[in-house]
Amino acid sequence: MSAEIIDETDGDGIRRAADALRAGAVVAAQTDTNYGIFCNPFLERSCERLYDMKRRDGSKPLTLFVSSPSDWVRWARRPAGVDVEALVERFWPGPLNLVMRKRELVPDWVTSGKDTVSVVHNASRTLNQLSLYSGLAIAATSANISGTMDEGLVTFDIAYEHIGERCDIIVRAGAPSKFTRSSTIVSLLDTPAIVRQGDLAAADIAPYLPGLER
Repeated sequence: MSAEIIDETDGDGIRRAADALRAGAVVAAQTDTNYGIFCNPFLERSCERLYDMKRRDGSKPLTLFVSSPSDWVRWARRPAGVDVEALVERFWPGPLNLVMRKRELVPDWVTSGKDTVSVVHNASRTLNQLSLYSGLAIAATSANISGTMDEGLVTFDIAYEHIGERCDIIVRAGAPSKFTRSSTIVSLLDTPAIVRQGDLAAADIAPYLPGLER
């Protein structure tokens, strides 16, 4: 059965999608960059569906999307020597994922058994509504089959082609992303380092992270 498609302007539909996500459904929507697939991080079977749907290597963790910049403290431990508040005040909401030590409430199946977690707060109204209405940080990965998108972003059409038959709900965005690459990922473990370079330049981040490895 194909996924139900909801328009991002459908307020009642977004609330219904959030309720379904909380109950175990997999929902696809556009982040600040790619279309992603999202689920309740506390339901192991829902997270397994994300991996199965994407054919994702089980050793690769999921990301947690939060609805407020300050919510990162619920899921991650404060890294030594880093002013995370200054960093998120400057770059969130936006396509910057921060990797930090996880708190114990983050399930191991979200982090592939690692003691770290990737957290991000996007400008996407849909994602923030899904998180807020469900009362969850939402677990996520991009909505494409692993290994198929070396260049460019996952659009609605690509997401529908790759996961449309197995996803429960897809929220269609009204406009494409203004970005050209996936989010920048920065590790705040030990020495800060760029894990993946997106449109957000290392030179912009460096003043907030002395000693940043590029």
